[in-house]
Amino acid sequence: MNIRLKNSVYLVAALILIVQVDQLHAQTSQSRSQDSIETQVVSIVKPYTPKISDAFKMKQTPRLGGSETPQKPVTYTIFSIPVASTFTPAKGNSVRLKKFKKEKLFQNYAALGLGNYGTVLGNVYLNHTLGRGERLGSSIEHYSSQGGIDGLQLDDDFSNSSVQVNYAKSLKTFVWNSDVTYKRLAVNWYGLPFETTASIDPKQVYSTVKLGSDIQFTEGVFQSAKLQLQRFSDVYDSQEYHLKGESNLQINLLDSPINTVFKVDYLKGEFSKNYTTSQAQPYGNIQFSLAPSYQYIQDDLTVLVGFKAYYAMDSEQNKNDFYIYPNIEVSYAVVNSLVVAYAGIKGDLHQNTYQNFAQANPFVSPTLDIRPSHTPYKIVVGTKGKLSQTVGYDVKGSFTSEQDKALFRTQSIQNLSIPNNYNRGNSFRVVYDDVEVFNISGALEIDMSQKLSMRLKGDLYNYTSDSEPTAWNLPDFEASVFLDYQLSEKWTFAGSVFYLGSRQDTINFEGLFIPEPITPNTTLDAFIDANVQLDYDITNQFSAFVKVNNIVNKSYNRWSNYPVQGLQILGGVSYKFDF
Repeated sequence: MNIRLKNSVYLVAALILIVQVDQLHAQTSQSRSQDSIETQVVSIVKPYTPKISDAFKMKQTPRLGGSETPQKPVTYTIFSIPVASTFTPAKGNSVRLKKFKKEKLFQNYAALGLGNYGTVLGNVYLNHTLGRGERLGSSIEHYSSQGGIDGLQLDDDFSNSSVQVNYAKSLKTFVWNSDVTYKRLAVNWYGLPFETTASIDPKQVYSTVKLGSDIQFTEGVFQSAKLQLQRFSDVYDSQEYHLKGESNLQINLLDSPINTVFKVDYLKGEFSKNYTTSQAQPYGNIQFSLAPSYQYIQDDLTVLVGFKAYYAMDSEQNKNDFYIYPNIEVSYAVVNSLVVAYAGIKGDLHQNTYQNFAQANPFVSPTLDIRPSHTPYKIVVGTKGKLSQTVGYDVKGSFTSEQDKALFRTQSIQNLSIPNNYNRGNSFRVVYDDVEVFNISGALEIDMSQKLSMRLKGDLYNYTSDSEPTAWNLPDFEASVFLDYQLSEKWTFAGSVFYLGSRQDTINFEGLFIPEPITPNTTLDAFIDANVQLDYDITNQFSAFVKVNNIVNKSYNRWSNYPVQGLQILGGVSYKFDF
């Protein structure tokens, strides 16, 4: 700041100070003379509020002074040693999913095979799509043999043929299926216990004509309905008509369904004669049943509670009966799906038919006693689950009370009556008895891979009969093993082994005073039947196969005095195609 400016500032400040002192003095003297209020000092405090005019800036810009230091040069050096290396970076490739060739599926199949014993196998399966959701299919099956078992007095050839036509229609709310089937089974009563000089024609031919229709609903209370009419006959003028109807309803209650099954079972038949006389032997039964059930599921617990009620009428004996059976199942997952414990108690009424008996034992006589069998209760306790990721198991025990259980037993030898084709001890009858059955069953299912799987099952039985000396022709133990193995892309192997324990039968003779004096029981030995099949895919459509049955070549008796064929080898080809 220069001297002139400084002096001016001092002068102005002095003048202001003089004026202020003078005003203060005058004001003080006047106040004292006029005011009577006592003197009081008042201090007013106000926050400082800055204004832009309060600021000032320096007129001169300051400058910084200093000395410059020169940068020292720096020299960098490295010590390099060469290293030998054989590493060569590979060029990266993107990962791609392996593409598999889509296998073409054919709708039609035909096979033909020939084997020893004059065996012929022929199958044809045809399918044709008529339109959207509409399909027509048919099948023809034939299996026959010219026989040739050593040591027989009578022919042992057989044939089994069937033809079926099926029609299916699928719509939005239901699926309808209907079929017409014809079956023909021809066998011979060749199982003579003794040599005979009587002229016997052992041929028996069974014929079945069946009409069936069922419908499955996708919406509503009605779940399904079935209707089936069957006519069964033989060459001895036996006729049987069997009509079955069934409907299934489901009502959801408390988030759980209540299923109710209604059934009507009508059976009417007649044999042209009975076993001892020429009098006709009619039979008939009508059954009406109602079976509601309720299923409750809570976490790992599943409970099904219900019952089955039957009203049965015997049209020939004018006898009516009412039956009611329990239907209860309980299961609990102890360890997720690895260990599941289950138990149940059930009962049922079974409609026995001539067709069912002939299917189980084709050597029955056309003079059977046909009546229903019923099971008051069957108690089951077991556990199932998985031993590992590839091994599943099911082990259970059961106790069953069966009344009027049907048992096959050899017919008596009519040595005093006129001989015919089936009364020489070479046919079977059906006897009924109350039997209690204790059973222990175990099963294993092993899926080692998608190419190899195995299934094993075994059952141990103990029977207690009421009237009969034993439970005729029922085994004390049976077991089975099934094996499927995909050897390669073209080779497939399948094998099966069956074991059936010993059974009891008897030979009866016609007497003068006692119609059927029973001789000591006959024991049928246990047997093993092993079978294998090998398939080779020649092309996508042509395949060749070889079947070998009864590998151990043992002519065992499945039924008393009925040996089976020994080693059986059958080979053939199959063809898949489209129209």
